[in-house]
Amino acid sequence: MTNRHPGASGHVGDFMFTAISGGRQPLIRSLVLTALASSLLVACGGDASSNGSATTTPSPTANEAAPQAGPVDPPEIPVVARRLPAYQTPGLALAEVDPDANTASCRAERALTGAANYQVLLTSASGETISFQVMEPASVDCVTGHPLMLHGHGFGGQRVTDPAGTQLQRLLDNGYTVISIDQRGFNESSGTVRVMDPNFEGRDLLQILDWAETHLDYLAHDRQPAGGFNLAAGATGGSYGGMYQLLIHNIDPQHRLDVLTPDITPHDLRYSLNPNGTIKSAWDLLLVAGGERGANQPLLGGLDPAIKETLLRGATFNVMHEGALPFFYYHSAAYFLDALPADQQPPMDFLTAPIAGGLEYEFAAVQPEAVDILFSQGIRDTLFNFNEAWENFQGYRALGGDVRLMGHESGHILPEIAGLLDQLGPLAEGVAPLQDLLNSLGADLPELQQAGGAAACGELSRNDAVLAFLNEKLEPPRAEVLDAAMLGQVDRLQNEVCLPLKDGEAVWRSLAQIDDENRVETTVPVTPVPIPNSLLGLSSLLAPVFIPLDDLPENLPGVAGIGALDVTLGLPLLGVPEYCNAGVDLPEELPATGCDAIVHVGWGARVGTEAPRLIDDQLTPLRGLGGHRVNMVGVADALQEDEELGLLVYGYHLQYLSSLSRDVLVPAVTLSGTVQVPVL
Repeated sequence: MTNRHPGASGHVGDFMFTAISGGRQPLIRSLVLTALASSLLVACGGDASSNGSATTTPSPTANEAAPQAGPVDPPEIPVVARRLPAYQTPGLALAEVDPDANTASCRAERALTGAANYQVLLTSASGETISFQVMEPASVDCVTGHPLMLHGHGFGGQRVTDPAGTQLQRLLDNGYTVISIDQRGFNESSGTVRVMDPNFEGRDLLQILDWAETHLDYLAHDRQPAGGFNLAAGATGGSYGGMYQLLIHNIDPQHRLDVLTPDITPHDLRYSLNPNGTIKSAWDLLLVAGGERGANQPLLGGLDPAIKETLLRGATFNVMHEGALPFFYYHSAAYFLDALPADQQPPMDFLTAPIAGGLEYEFAAVQPEAVDILFSQGIRDTLFNFNEAWENFQGYRALGGDVRLMGHESGHILPEIAGLLDQLGPLAEGVAPLQDLLNSLGADLPELQQAGGAAACGELSRNDAVLAFLNEKLEPPRAEVLDAAMLGQVDRLQNEVCLPLKDGEAVWRSLAQIDDENRVETTVPVTPVPIPNSLLGLSSLLAPVFIPLDDLPENLPGVAGIGALDVTLGLPLLGVPEYCNAGVDLPEELPATGCDAIVHVGWGARVGTEAPRLIDDQLTPLRGLGGHRVNMVGVADALQEDEELGLLVYGYHLQYLSSLSRDVLVPAVTLSGTVQVPVL
C-alpha cells in the first residue's frame, strides 16, 4: 500500500487518483471563516493595545497550524474553523469524479440531498473480493464535511444494508457517513476467514479506509496541532466487530481513526480460546458453526485451514498445539501492546502451512499511537470476559488517550442446552443417553449459563454512551441533544469503571478497586471430599463442590472486580507427585501423564444447604497438578439475604464441553491455598 503524500498521484487498490490542489470555495464558507477569524483575534487580544494603537495578527493559512505561545493551552477552536471537507483539504489526493455515478459529490455539486445507500466491491491485494456498504447522511454538508464511521459485524455476520431501527441509523441522523463492512470470508467478501490476521484482514481494512478517503469528497478532515490535516473518523461494532477496530489502529501508519468503541472484544485470543491451557470447547464448536454458516464459501472456504487444523487437533488431543498459539497471538491486540522484539516471537507452525500460507509476522510488534476508546464488556460474557476488557483498557490507556470502560449484562451468552444440541446436529446423539438417564431420575441436563440481560450498566445504556462518546470526539454536524444525566455518567467513566450488578443496578469503582485495592485475602478451607476429576468429574454436572470462605468482612455485600487464586492442586493423601515437577519431556498432545488434572473454579453463593449458584456464570480453569497463581474472571454481583460466599469447583462443566481431564490416573484432586476476594 502506498502512503499518502501531498501533491502526489498514484493508485489506491484498483482506483486511479489525481491530486486536487484547490476547488470552488462556497461563499458561505468564506463568510463564516472571516467572522470566526475576527472573533478569534479579539479573544487572543487583537482588538486594541493599552496605548490605543491597533495591532493585527495574521490568520493562519489553510496549510499552517495556528501558532501557540507559551505553556498556556490554546482556546478551543470551533469545528467550522479547523475542519474541511475532503475536496478542500490541502494535499489530499482524490480519485477523479465518476461522471456516471449518482452518489453525493461536493466537487460535482451532485446528489447533495444525500441518503444514498450502495455497495462497493474492491479487489484486495491477495486477489479476493472486498465488499462493503456506503450509507450517506441526509443533506450533505460541503462546508465542514461529515465524519466517517466504520462498522463491523460479529463473527459469522454480515454488513448492514438497511440501517432502519439500528444504532447505525442514529449515527446517520447525527451526520456521520457510515461504511458497514463484510469482513474477509463472510457474506460477499471472499477469501478464507483468518480471524483478523494483520496480513490479510488488516490489509483489506486499510484498503477500505484508503478508498473512503479518496472517493468520498465530503468526508471531514481536521487540522492537526503539528500541522496538516487528518481524516475525522471513528469505528464501532462488537466482538469480531471490535477486533477490526483495534487492528486498523494498530497497523495504520497514518493513524486515521480518532475514536474507537469496541464492545465485547478480546485482548489475547490465546486466553480467550485456551485459558490456562484448557480449550473453551463449547464456544469453539459454536464459533465453527457460526463461522461456516456465514462464510462466503462454507466448508470449501470458510475458516482458514490453519484454524480448522487447530480445532481438529484440539478436539482430538485436548490441547491447543504450540504452533497455533503464536498465530492467535499475532491476531490479538496483546501482540501490539506487548511490543516484543522479533527474536522473541515464536514461529507459527501448522501441518497445513503449505495450504494456509501467510504465516509470517509481516507487521512488527510496535506499540500503537494514543487513541480515544470507549471499551464496553459484558460482565456475564463467557467467551470474551471482563478480564479481556480490563487488559485492553489498561494497555491502551497507558498510551495516553482518553480510554474508558463500562460493563453491561449482555455479551456472548451461551444458548440453552436444547438450542445447543440442535446446532450440533448428529453429534447430539452422543448426549442422548445421558439426557435419558437424567430424565428417568426426574432431572435434566444443566444449563451452560443463565440468560443475558440488558446492554446497560445500571441506567447507562451502552448505545447512548457510545453515541455520546463519538459525538464528543468527532462533533458531527447534526449531533443530537443528549440527556444531561447520561452525559454525566459518560464523563464519570474518565476516572471510574461502571460494573453492572443486575439489570437497572450498578456500582462504580475506582481503577485501583478493580483488581487490587478492594481485595481481601483468605485461606481456602480443606474440603472433606476430594474434587472429582477425569470421568468422575462428570458428577459436577449435578453436584459441584462448594467451599465456603471464612474471615471475610461481616455482612459482605457481594463481589465486584477481579479476584485471584494462589492454590495447589494435589492428589488425595499424596499431594503433588515428584514426577509432576520433574519436567519430563513428553509430547504435548499425550492424553494422559498422571498429572493432567482439570478443574474449573468460580465464585459461588448459597443459602444454608441449598444448591449453590455460580456468580455471573464465570469460571477460571486450572490445569495440572501443582501450584497455580492466576487471576479469576471478573464478576459483579450482590449477595442475596442469608447467602454466603464461597468457591464453586467443578471437575467438569458444559462451558468446556469436551475439555474434561482425560487422565484416568487422576480420579480426584484436592485444592488448597489462598484466594483474594474482590469485595463489593
